[in-house]
Amino acid sequence: MLQKAKNKYGIETLKTLNVLYDREHRLTQEDVDMANRYVELIERTRSEMAPQVGDRLIFLSRHGDYYGNALIDSADEKKALLSICEQPYVPFVWQSADNIRLSVSGGAFHHVKTDDLKFNGWTEGAFKDWGHCGSCAHGAVTFTAKVPQWIYREPEPLYGDFTTETYRRFYLHKDPEARNLYQSLDIAFHNEEDFQQFLQDYEGTVFKGNWEDQIVVWCFRQGCVFLPLEEWEKIDAPAMERRLNCYPEQVKLVKDMEQHITRIYRIKPQNF
Repeated sequence: MLQKAKNKYGIETLKTLNVLYDREHRLTQEDVDMANRYVELIERTRSEMAPQVGDRLIFLSRHGDYYGNALIDSADEKKALLSICEQPYVPFVWQSADNIRLSVSGGAFHHVKTDDLKFNGWTEGAFKDWGHCGSCAHGAVTFTAKVPQWIYREPEPLYGDFTTETYRRFYLHKDPEARNLYQSLDIAFHNEEDFQQFLQDYEGTVFKGNWEDQIVVWCFRQGCVFLPLEEWEKIDAPAMERRLNCYPEQVKLVKDMEQHITRIYRIKPQNF
């Protein structure tokens, strides 16, 4: 169970989260007392059994989007529904009865059933409220409290277990008449040979897209490491040629199968 904090902050510890506020308004004991009251209220009202407003969430969309700090911003208890914000800014908080309510900016927002969330552990959640100077520029005081973290995956995922937490995703358009056979906003392949080489280098998996000439590729992320020649030669991998920034270059590729990263070891230029 959660060990509830009492008087979590002092002036110096709260300053570390509010450098700009302190510079412009001077953090006071009144601000510290406010933050500590909120922390005690939030942590006293949390539960591993039932999600509540202010709890955090790992949200996985059916398209594979991973949001590791989503937020429960409101609840409809009669309908057993929760409103979820995928990527929230630090929310404003206020006390309502014996719990909290939030004002949340960010997006996108979804409604999910309360019973579909599964408890995943405890985490630090950030909140804020106006300080002693009231509503003004840079006048909010930020603090954190221990809150439950839940996990929710939308049903019927389109791409199995692939998510953007540890993989890259590309939506590619195929056009045999274009300059590049495969093209997206982020990457392009001149011909089929280049594309197949990429799939091999980055453990790519191809899915059918949303329309006839589209495909979706999930693959390893890329890591780039420059090494002096003598260190590069010690890497236990074969040297091979790859085009980087449109120019051919001798590189060594090493795949991290657990972290889903293909690291490209390159020779560090002498003037680098």
